[in-house]
Amino acid sequence: MIISKTIKCRILNPTKHKFNILNREWENYQDFIELEKNDLDWLADKVPLYSSYSHQARWYWSKFRKQNFPISLLSQILKIKETNNKLSKYWVRILVKSKYGGIWLAVKPHCNFPKDCKLGESKLIKRDNYFEIHVIIKKEVEIKKSYSSILAIDIGEKVLATVLLDGRPIFMGKELRGIRGHYAWLRKRLGERKLLKVIKRISDKESRIIDIKIHEISKQIVSLAYQYNSLILIGNLKGIRKSTRGKRFNRIVSSMPYYKLTNYIEYKANWKGIKVIKTDEKKTSKTCSKCGYENKGNRRNQGLFKCKRCEYQVNADFNGAKNIKNRFEDYMSSNGVMVQTLSRGTRYHSIN
Repeated sequence: MIISKTIKCRILNPTKHKFNILNREWENYQDFIELEKNDLDWLADKVPLYSSYSHQARWYWSKFRKQNFPISLLSQILKIKETNNKLSKYWVRILVKSKYGGIWLAVKPHCNFPKDCKLGESKLIKRDNYFEIHVIIKKEVEIKKSYSSILAIDIGEKVLATVLLDGRPIFMGKELRGIRGHYAWLRKRLGERKLLKVIKRISDKESRIIDIKIHEISKQIVSLAYQYNSLILIGNLKGIRKSTRGKRFNRIVSSMPYYKLTNYIEYKANWKGIKVIKTDEKKTSKTCSKCGYENKGNRRNQGLFKCKRCEYQVNADFNGAKNIKNRFEDYMSSNGVMVQTLSRGTRYHSIN
């Protein structure tokens, strides 16, 4: 199985000359797209742009019809080298029209480049006053077929992720609702003063903070699964936003990065050879994980589950995670999973 991963690299302190060269290539690229958008192909061909970039820009525009595309860096033309340079460990060569052989730029990746990977199509992106390169790396990964346990995840409204491992709940992402609520309050106050540029700036900051948190949570979950040799089981998120109530609550929940967390978990797990299975989450929040009774109506307390039949009380997200795990175990055969009880009492899960 071929797995892809993106390594974000910030270009570090380029000289003024190199920055101007790179910036000129970027602006020419955007001009090229603008001319293509207005069906001025003959004029676009006169824009001084490296040939590979113009071909990619024309293809992107015809397919996606968007603006301000990042520059596509094909694997054949992108070069990365590891050095002992004091400025940076990694350097990237970017080809440009105005300089034969391109320019070498120091970059700071968010993680080291693995030595056993191949480069894929990457992107050059311009931020406010600096450039980033999002490098795609690929490698062949064999997904494990046997596991010692199940790590079940309930994606919730109050706590972003409740992880159930060996019967112990771990609550992750409690602070995200507070962060979202704080920035929603800030935007409202700034909107009253019509400070639109400030609103955009703090929204970008909020997105970066949330993205960092999501990366941390997904990394922690996958590390646990790797440590305990666990299959990852996660609830299907379909319809989660429709289940919430209240104007303020809906606003916060609707902006929660549920799908981003799921995607991060999946690709990080696959990168380590761990299988991720998505299972139906329907009614897991209303069903008692102890007796199986489906409780009708809404809970008085969003964070507490209380069964109307057996009066079992437990954290609502913990109850949901247990139900996800129980439901999966009930239908293991349909998912191609066999369970074997070993002499020490542990379970062995084999994925066909």
